[in-house]
Amino acid sequence: MKPNEYTDIKDPIVDLYYPSKEKREACRARSAAQRDLPKDHIANLELEKLAGMVSSYYAKRTLDLLCEFCCDSEIINYRLDILEDFKNVPKLGATVKKTVDIMLENDRKNIYKLSNPDSFSMLAEALEAFEAYVSCMEILHSFYGENKEKLHSKGVIAMFEYFEEQFRSPHYIELKKECAELREMIKNRIRSVTVAINLDETLVPISAGILEISDEPYILKPSVLDRIIYHGANFQSKKILKSVKNKYSGTNMDGEKNINAADKALFEELAAFTDGYVEKIDDVLAEYQKITLKDMYAISYQLDFYLGAIELISLCENSGLKMCRPVITEGKTVIKGLFDPIYFREARTYNLHNKQQRPVVLNDISFGEDADFYILTGANNGGKTTFVRAVGIAFCMAQAGLYVPAESCELCPADYIYTHFPKEEQTGINASRFTTEIKQFRTISDTITPRSLLFMNESIQSTTPKECVDIAGEMVKIFTMIGVRGIFATHLLELAEKVGELNAEGVRSRLESLVVLTDEKTGERKYKVVKGKPSQTSLAKTILDEFGISYEEISKRLNK
Repeated sequence: MKPNEYTDIKDPIVDLYYPSKEKREACRARSAAQRDLPKDHIANLELEKLAGMVSSYYAKRTLDLLCEFCCDSEIINYRLDILEDFKNVPKLGATVKKTVDIMLENDRKNIYKLSNPDSFSMLAEALEAFEAYVSCMEILHSFYGENKEKLHSKGVIAMFEYFEEQFRSPHYIELKKECAELREMIKNRIRSVTVAINLDETLVPISAGILEISDEPYILKPSVLDRIIYHGANFQSKKILKSVKNKYSGTNMDGEKNINAADKALFEELAAFTDGYVEKIDDVLAEYQKITLKDMYAISYQLDFYLGAIELISLCENSGLKMCRPVITEGKTVIKGLFDPIYFREARTYNLHNKQQRPVVLNDISFGEDADFYILTGANNGGKTTFVRAVGIAFCMAQAGLYVPAESCELCPADYIYTHFPKEEQTGINASRFTTEIKQFRTISDTITPRSLLFMNESIQSTTPKECVDIAGEMVKIFTMIGVRGIFATHLLELAEKVGELNAEGVRSRLESLVVLTDEKTGERKYKVVKGKPSQTSLAKTILDEFGISYEEISKRLNK
């Protein structure tokens, strides 16, 4: 860890992630202590995809929260309360998001790029920028007054109290007053300017000067030629002005638009008046700079986290799937009606374009009731990896303060999630790969705790079948002796058969066998995970059939 890497971060006044500075610092310290632990869970659980589903613009910040593994129920419930305010008061998110975005965009593009206005157009842009800020503050103030009783979370209330503090501040009051005065000055001081233009003998303009400045608009009178052209109809001043604009819409020798050049020249000529505007703009800007908008930037990315989560909830609910608020416990974990949001997104995309639909199957899982560690077996492509990923994602989302993709969820937080998902191309009888696997498990066993989660997917496949079963059995004994919760998805049926034998050795994490259901006659995958012993029926033939490899068909072809 670099010196002051976390302590140098400026803490926001409005924090929608942590209920207090102490809680925030404790999480930062914990994250710093875990920075050297394996990070395989990010790829194996596809957390980057999940973060993008929640927050496409600030996905990296969301990924950090998903990998924080917060175990503090106060922090988790603080975030869940905020999420529910946004969920239960639909206009809340849209109102705050829109106004904050306008203020920040205004701040970036307009206000802090202001120099002394040197044209009427620049003066108008400057005033509009300040008035936009005032308008946003008025909207937030009105919304809070109308909806205060509907808001219950400490975080959202603190955010609006921050807005109200800004609204009541003498700097904002002065800013609002200065803007109104400047608008009134511009409105009433100059409405028209009469300009005289001197021409040479060839009718080329050689000089010009201001004849009259008026607070009344100049009434254009049609000439004899105009009356002939328009046959007595109303004088088409807009058409005349449009033609003038088109004629002078190019650029001059200095590369500046002719209209802007004329605007600046007129602004300079009217210095007696415009100097007052410039001074007033300076006064407004001075008051604006005393109002800090730095916290608005923090509010912006935090809003993205919650509003993205609300969109994900709505997307799932519109597809007939439920997401629920997790109940944080210090004992057992019971999740019912669980599904994998990564698979849900893939299936939804597929189903939109294909007649044959891919179902999203719901499953249950518990830790601390009948078992803490599971040996999961079943056919290839039967949903083992998807199920394991769904369980891991449920913990990540719950501990980040998000709703869980399930019908109900009681969850005891994990202090870290370890995963081991060997790649397919790395399996097989390969001594080098086997050595690598053992080293990886050594790293895990040295740092894992009884509060950790461990997910293994087809681990220990790099040596002979008998040795795979023996070594896998030893690894399971080690982790269950420590008291780890987890799932081992494997094709080692013999390992699942040894569950009773392993439990008899007095492990701290009780073992149980899970199996993914498959129709043994047709090979149809059900994607349903239930407790039970592994099937002894080989499903290899169904896999061959799936890829169009049939002994009977090839035999017929050869005998033709």
